[in-house]
Amino acid sequence: MQIKCYNNRMKRRGFTLIEAIMVIMIVGILAAVVSVDFISSFSTSKIEAARFKLKSDIIYAQELSVTQQLNHGVIFDPGGETYSVYKQTTGNIINNPLTGAPFTVNFNTDPDLTGIDLVSANFGAPTTNRVEFNSYGIPSDGTTVLAANGSVSLSYSGLNGLVTVTKNTGMVN
Repeated sequence: MQIKCYNNRMKRRGFTLIEAIMVIMIVGILAAVVSVDFISSFSTSKIEAARFKLKSDIIYAQELSVTQQLNHGVIFDPGGETYSVYKQTTGNIINNPLTGAPFTVNFNTDPDLTGIDLVSANFGAPTTNRVEFNSYGIPSDGTTVLAANGSVSLSYSGLNGLVTVTKNTGMVN
């Protein structure tokens, strides 16, 4: 006859309450660290996406100027959180080739740009909120060639984004 031993240490299955609580705490700490990192990378991605869109739209206006041999530009309204691409005059807003609607970007209503703030646009005199390109792609403030680099400032959740148009060359960064 065999005697069965029911020693708790030898036959123990499962976890103690303390072990389970420790695992839950470690998982909780890791989740908190990962979520903070994820939120900050999301904010960085959102401001960079807005910068890329703005850069692309300015470059689009510049390319239209060169290909159509007519001045095109972008006019900014920081107070209204909008900018528009125009042809020859600021009142002649072109149509967006993707939507067919007037090419006006509104940071308040565009779901991809919600929360982004169009802080300022400076292309010469303090009141010049536009950049216009001639048929060679050279930037101006609408009347004279830029004497200094122009810029547009964006912000989102404490992060800042800057798009710069280089004087003389019109390179957009």
